[in-house]
Amino acid sequence: MKKIFSILLVGFMALDSLSGQEASTSPWTLKQVSGFNVAYTSLTNWAAGGEDTFSWNVYLNAAANYKRDKWSWDNALAADFGMNYTEGNKWQKSVDKLNISTKAGYAFAQHWYASLLGDFLTQFAEGHKNAADKLAGAKYVSRFMSPGYITIALGADYKPNKNFSLLVSPVAGKLTLVTDDYLSEQGAYGVTKGKKGFAELGASAVANINQTLWTNLSIISKLTLFSAYNNNFGNIDINWDVMLAYKINKFLTTTLTTNLIYDDDVKSYDKAGVQHGPKVQFRHIFGLGVSYSL
Repeated sequence: MKKIFSILLVGFMALDSLSGQEASTSPWTLKQVSGFNVAYTSLTNWAAGGEDTFSWNVYLNAAANYKRDKWSWDNALAADFGMNYTEGNKWQKSVDKLNISTKAGYAFAQHWYASLLGDFLTQFAEGHKNAADKLAGAKYVSRFMSPGYITIALGADYKPNKNFSLLVSPVAGKLTLVTDDYLSEQGAYGVTKGKKGFAELGASAVANINQTLWTNLSIISKLTLFSAYNNNFGNIDINWDVMLAYKINKFLTTTLTTNLIYDDDVKSYDKAGVQHGPKVQFRHIFGLGVSYSL
């Protein structure tokens, strides 16, 4: 847990330091939304039933983009971690994401760049199917770098302004990693049992939005689409993150975060823990807490 807070804190401090160095003539554009949300419910003699709950999450969405002459270099970090507590289920992870991306481009026409993208996606901590499995001592279903995804894509990047970009890549490589021995032996996340990963070659599209919609309301969105030439081409893996942040005052911000995932290689589980084929995964979190933004 301390490592998670340390990573997020270091990222926050580094961006805060850079913002102080930014000048009007700087080729760098820096953006950041970070904060800490909490929620608490207490019940006393509550006839309708229920139990006390407490939840928290800490998040950091940051971008550091460079543009000079025909060259551009875009960098983004999205980190989010939270937990939920109930008397019956104890502490359970509710949100967990670490995504780092970098993209370098060279302009060949107005608003168009020949670009190379590198993207890394994983999570910080162990995860379980549900709270009951965790309490019963069942094995985890995810860990750091299990799964982990590394994507390299080369293509044309459309950037009409500093708030939006769309990279279309006919040549993209995606590496799915399951480095944990136990999960590897289970054949988790589409790997062959006993193997630590597999590679796919395909086509991809990545759209990014980081914009202030109007006073005090901003949106950060990343949509990633990938279809493998060598594995059921036409079946599209989807990962779509959206954060809406509304700044109530100097100290308080309310956020709505959603994440939609579809991966043809990942099996789904119902509430009873029964395995099914791939399905659309969706999560949303509404939070109120302290925040800091650039």
